[in-house]
This record gives sequence, structure tokens and C-alpha cells, in this order.
Amino acid sequence: MMELKGLLQKITFHNKDTHYTVARMETGANRAQVTIVGHLPGAAPGQTISVRGQWVTHPRYGEQFSFEHAQITRPSGINGIRQYLGSGMIKGIGPALAESIIAAFGTDALNILDNQPRRLEEIAGIGQTRAAAISRQWQRHRIISDIMEFLQQHGVQPVHAGTIYKQYGTEAMEVLTQRPFELAEDMPGTGFAIADAISRNTDLEPDPGVRASACIEHLLYQAAAAGHMFFPEDSLLERLEKAFEIDLSTAGRAADQLLQTGKINTEETPGGSDLFEESVRHLYLPFLYRAETGIAGKLCAMMTVCSEPLHQDTASLIKHLENRFAVRLSSEQLAALESVLQASVSVVTGGPGTGKTTLVQCMAAVFQESGCRVCLAAPTGRAARRLTEVTGKDAHTIHKLLGYHFETGCFDKSADNPIDTDVLIIDEASMIDAELMYHLLCATPIRARLILVGDVFQLPPVGPGNVLADIMESEQIPVQFLTEIFRQAAQSAIVRNAHLIRNGMAPEPEIFDSSTNMQEFCIVEAQTPEEALEIIVRLSTRTLPESYGLVPGKDIQVLSPVHKGAAGTISLNRSLQKTINPGKKGIDTAEHQFCLNDRVMHLKNNYSKEVFNGDIGTITGMDPIDGSLRVDYDGRQVTYDADELDELTLGYAITVHKSQGSEYPAVILPMLTRHYVMLQRNLLYTAITRARRLVIMVGSPKAISIALKNDNPARRLSNLANRLKYSRA
Repeated sequence: MMELKGLLQKITFHNKDTHYTVARMETGANRAQVTIVGHLPGAAPGQTISVRGQWVTHPRYGEQFSFEHAQITRPSGINGIRQYLGSGMIKGIGPALAESIIAAFGTDALNILDNQPRRLEEIAGIGQTRAAAISRQWQRHRIISDIMEFLQQHGVQPVHAGTIYKQYGTEAMEVLTQRPFELAEDMPGTGFAIADAISRNTDLEPDPGVRASACIEHLLYQAAAAGHMFFPEDSLLERLEKAFEIDLSTAGRAADQLLQTGKINTEETPGGSDLFEESVRHLYLPFLYRAETGIAGKLCAMMTVCSEPLHQDTASLIKHLENRFAVRLSSEQLAALESVLQASVSVVTGGPGTGKTTLVQCMAAVFQESGCRVCLAAPTGRAARRLTEVTGKDAHTIHKLLGYHFETGCFDKSADNPIDTDVLIIDEASMIDAELMYHLLCATPIRARLILVGDVFQLPPVGPGNVLADIMESEQIPVQFLTEIFRQAAQSAIVRNAHLIRNGMAPEPEIFDSSTNMQEFCIVEAQTPEEALEIIVRLSTRTLPESYGLVPGKDIQVLSPVHKGAAGTISLNRSLQKTINPGKKGIDTAEHQFCLNDRVMHLKNNYSKEVFNGDIGTITGMDPIDGSLRVDYDGRQVTYDADELDELTLGYAITVHKSQGSEYPAVILPMLTRHYVMLQRNLLYTAITRARRLVIMVGSPKAISIALKNDNPARRLSNLANRLKYSRA
């Protein structure tokens, strides 16, 4: 670790949420300017700064000083104060007003702002209201700076300073210094780590019970992040003893206290189940307990209520629709359709090429022709758009259907204000986590028919639970399996190999031949990540465009099992951008430079923009002055302000998980033994089923074999299947 001291000259980039900052700093006797990068809340030009870190070489921007710790000193000289106040850091103070403040108060300006902000009213043009607004901004800035300094002193990254201020405001320092474990409850995930670090690095002796309670909730949130609905109590108490040195009696008392105050829920599970041989108590976060019990209760209630019978001769209606859509339903599809028409709740599942899409189209038409109000929805915007295309009827994302409010986290639709429908058809149901399914079922009328359509062999949801798999495992709700591959689909090597992989059999890829454009499922051998990277770039930018007429950055999607390494998404994106969209000036962020015509991916659901996690678009415009971008999503233009760019990343290469619910003309998939920890059968299956026309695996047959044999992904802890069994028994 090295230390640099100097004067902060310019803020090149600053993320207002994470406080990741790229800045120019003047240092040394010769006043040389260097680039520093790191988390720096509340910084502004004119400040004296001391940073500790190390020199690194950025692949695009060259030598930079990456710091882990920073100490900021406010300027004392007139020029420093002028630069500091005029930087725009304090909302309401620009260069002109900064000059007026300095003219009025000189070197005492910052002390006036600290202790006598009402004296700002002495300056012409500043009234009481404006002075109060400036004072609030100044106090906010000071508190964030104090938080940042306190965190760094106690071994905590200052990146969290802004979040802590947002949570506690002017009481932030009091909470940090006197009641740090409040963070564990108010800021799940990061809050506990901050509180525990503070307690270890200060003389503050936290109440053992308070710390134990915070640890329990922390571990439950960690379990939820891994997809689990609960944590077995005996395993959790053992983890507390080993990881946090909390004895079993203290931990047990803390768990009982959390139960009494409603901060956790518990339930005794009898032994003899698939998961547990002996009776064990399970600990739940309240929202997950409510979701699991609520899903089971609503599904069982719907199954006991008879749906309204259809008012038409269904056999004649099906025949009419077959003629209308120019299809002939298979015996499996007909049996599935007949079952769906009779059941209150049903599941339709099958792999690619088995006719799920055709069946959904016919189901929607049958119910609509019979006078039923039909509602179609899917978990993602991409899946909803595809559902609209195949049915010719409007489909919505589940969040939009429920009227989700991003600011409050609440839904318009509920048991008191249900969805106005007789039939609810949900596509890509394997992607729905437990909490979203709970809210969906709460808003579903008790007499409505619910039809869940999906491929249970895909990757599980990103959030906690595995609802579709649990429903099927319970054997309490009718499940229609589509297994017959239609003749046209069977001619596809992608479909054939997908089913081989799904059944645990080795796929049959061809060795890729660039002289033909007739291949659909190929392998190009590569032994190292570096070799794979070179091949993927060549395929994406030259070979496939020349052989298949595919457009680089549009028709070809690279999917990787991992983020890091030469064949991970980060490295692939840099190399593909450099080759596909070279030599352009763009807008810099902490991770990327975004340029006109870049392919980008949206990273989190933004309901106000109607853009969702995993949506892919193209940059069609930018303003280098204010740092804003415009992205085209399937013909719809969406604008991002400079402080929203952290919602975007380059989209030339994405993870397999992010590709769920999408389809692409061509998919390139690195498969290397270096990716061992991520090589799973369902991941390989999900990746290749994203392609419509061409799949190319770049790597080794051994890696494919490893993935094929690994059909035991970590079991998600959930009691939903058992709840459905016992409730329906």
C-alpha cells in the first residue's frame, strides 16, 4: 500500500449511489496530475486529500492509482475554498454564488456555513428560503463526509456512507457510534457486516443478545440470497458458533426473542421427509414465511372451488381453432387442453419443440371464444412481448399486471382489488420466485382458472424459492407433460440436442465448418480461456457475419457461465466492443465507456422506464455534455441520465442467467474446464435453448461432459411441496 497526498483538481466521474469516483489529483512538489479511482463520497475539487492504495493499469485508460482509504481535509485558502464551493457539489451554490460568499466572508466562509448559515441572508439575492435550502445541502455533505471518515477508521469501505445517510439522516453518526447493530436490521445484507466491523474495531461492547439476533437475521438474508426459503435452526446455530463465536445458549435465546417480537417465523418439520431425516425447526424471514404459506393456502383454496363451465361445445371449438390457426394438435396437446379446460389450477411443461407455444395460443383462443376474460402475463418484458407475438393478444409483465410501484414497493392489485379476469395464463413460470408468486396469487380471483406454463428444467428463479418445481413435486395439481417433439422441430439440431442434454445424454455437435451455413449445433475446440476469447471474437465479428449473414452486435449473443477470467463476460465485452464498435468517443463510467451503437443490457427492473433486468438494446444517442444516453429497445427509445448509467452494462456478452426468457438468432457459449464450479446440466440446457438458428460451443468436450454429469445443483430449501401435500391430504 502506498500513500499519495495532494489537491483534488477535477471529478471525472462520480456514481451518486455507490460513490465510485474517478478524479484528477495534483500531487508532489512538481504538482503532477494523476488519476485516482475508488469510493469517495462528498468529495469536491479544492479539497486536500490523502489516499492509500496501489498503482494499477487500466486496459483502456492506462495508469491509475486505485485507493482503498481516503482522508479529506477541507480547504483553508481562498483559491481552494473558491474551487470547493464553486464545484457544484452543494446544490444551490454555483461559481457565481461561491464568489459572492467569499466576497462576504473570505476565509471564514466554511465556518459560516457550518455554524451560522442564516448569515447567508446578508448576501444580495439570498432570502430566508434559499439560505435554508443551502444549509440543508451543506449539512448533508458534512454528515456524509463524517460518516465516510468514521467508516474508514474502522475498516469499512466508505462506499456505504451515502446509503447510511439516506437511512438515518442527521442521526447517522449517533447510530454508528452508539447503536451500530440497528444497521443490521435496517439495511439487510451490508448492514450487519458494517455493524460487526465497527463493534470489533471500537471499545463499544455490544449486548451479546443484540449481536446474536443481528447475526441470525444476517444469515437468513444470506440464505434467501442463495434461493432458500428457510434455514434449519440446528445448522444456523452451528454456523453462529463457528463463524461468529456465539455460544449455543445465547444464540438460542436470541432466536426465541426474535420469534416473540415477530422478526422471524419458525415451524417444526417432522422427520422422514426428502430433506430431513429427523424433526427440525426451520427459521424463516417473515416475508418468505408469508409467501410460502400464502402460496400453498391460495392454491389449495382455488383447487377446492369449481370454475365456471364453458358455455360452448369444446370439441367443436377446438376443431374450429385448428382450422383457424392451420395446426393439428397432437394427442398430448389435446389431452393437455382438455385437462386445462376442466381444472381450476394446472401446469403445462415441456422442452423446446414440444408445442407449448401453439398450445398457449389455442388455450387463450378457446377461453376467449367461450366468453371468458383472458389475461396473459410473463415474468419479464421480453417474455411478455413474445407471448403477445404468438397469441396476437396483449400480454403484460407480472409486475405491470399487478400495478407495481417502484418507489413504494407496493402493488395496486391485491385480494381487495383483484385482477379482472376469468382465466390467467402465465408463461415462463419457472422464472417466478416465491414472493412474486405470492403477490400474483393474492390478486388472482378465487374462481379464476390459473394456468402455469414453463420448462421446469431451466435454471431456477433469481429470487428465493423454486415455485414451479415445488408445485410439480407436490403432485397435488394437474401437470401436463409435453414430450413429443414435432416433426418440424425435430429437424432442428438445437432441439434434438437440447432434449439429449435434458435427458442426460451426450449431445452430438458437429465440428464447425466456416465454409457452410447449414450447421446448427457445433463445437470449436479451445483449451484455454485466452484461446476461447480469441475464437469467440473472430466468430462474432468475421466468421458468422460472412458465413451466415448475421449482424455483429445484433444477431449474435455470447453467453458465458462466469463474469471473470478471459472467457468471462467482462473480458469478452471489452474485446467485442473494441472489435465491433471501435474508435468512437463515448461516455465514461466506472466500468465501461459507452459509445454510439454499442449493444447494452439493462441490469435491474425499472418500472418507471418499463425496462427490465436483462433487456438488450442499442445506444442510439448521447450527450457528452450532460452525460445522458438514449437506448433503443425494440423500437422504443429510453433515455438514461448520467446518474442512471449504473443500470446499464455492455451486452455483447452476458451470463446464462441473464438470458432467461430471451431468444437470439445465434448463441456462442464458452465451455471450459476452468468454469468447473458453474458447469451444470441445467445451465447448458438453458443456454442452448436460447438460440433459434445456431449454437456454437467454444471449449472442450470434457467441459461439456462435466456439465452433463452435474445434474445435482444445490437443492433449494423450501417446504412448499410438503405444504401442498399436507393441505390437500
